Amino acid sequence: MSDGLTDGEGREGEVAEGSADPVWDDWDNPPWVPEMPVLHLDGFDGPMDLLLDLTERQRIDFGRMSVRDLAEQFVAAMERLAGRVSLERRADWLVLATRLVLLRSRLLFPASPEAAIEAEKEAGIEVRRLEEMVFVRAAASWLTARPRLGIDVFSRPATTVPSREGGYVALMEACLVVLRGRGGRPEEALVYRQVVPDLWRVSNALARIRLTLVDHPEGGELRRFLPIIAADVADRALKARAAVASTLLAGLELAREGVLAIDQESDFGLVRLIAGRQKEELAAG
Repeated sequence: MSDGLTDGEGREGEVAEGSADPVWDDWDNPPWVPEMPVLHLDGFDGPMDLLLDLTERQRIDFGRMSVRDLAEQFVAAMERLAGRVSLERRADWLVLATRLVLLRSRLLFPASPEAAIEAEKEAGIEVRRLEEMVFVRAAASWLTARPRLGIDVFSRPATTVPSREGGYVALMEACLVVLRGRGGRPEEALVYRQVVPDLWRVSNALARIRLTLVDHPEGGELRRFLPIIAADVADRALKARAAVASTLLAGLELAREGVLAIDQESDFGLVRLIAGRQKEELAAG
């Protein structure tokens, strides 16, 4: 036990001289930010997380390494990278360093099984406390990074209070409205309603064609199925064209259903609606 401590103390001057890194010393800010502090110990040269992994798997003689050198290099790395590494990452480094010191203490002071179990519990409590500290610091960093009112974001300006000069006029106008009663109030806004023109629709044409076929099962020309439009009615030409279009569409719909057939002998000729036996004879011919 004493040899390990004595060796570390005896190499204090060598570590102090060998810890100087010309690459780091030539830069005010480090040229790259390491993921983990790099340690230079007796029998090991590499990142701290690799040292912890090898030690826990017993792949390296951790007992010959100096705890003092480890602590000094770790503290130097923390101070050097304080402004370059986030607080969360440095907290993770602290947890790893604590686990290394715990493993080194077990090698220096072996204890009874009962004491080892108790030490394990205490170490677990300490590790959990450090992890909780990491979470708290991470939450604090998250809150600090959020937009702050008045610095990063600004609230909506308060509505201005009208001055008293215009308040008296508004008061008099309100009094006049009250004195006049409902008659003095402005009319309510009118609701827009679409004006539906009184035209002959397809539904009307369907009903008229079916009724006409009852009286004239042989069918006939399209004009037979048109409604009667008075000569003195307004917009008679428009209503006549709408009736022709609606009746033709209704005939096409009934032809699709198989109720009747539509025939036209020539282009732009008369359109005939054929039903019943005449439809069958036309199809056979």
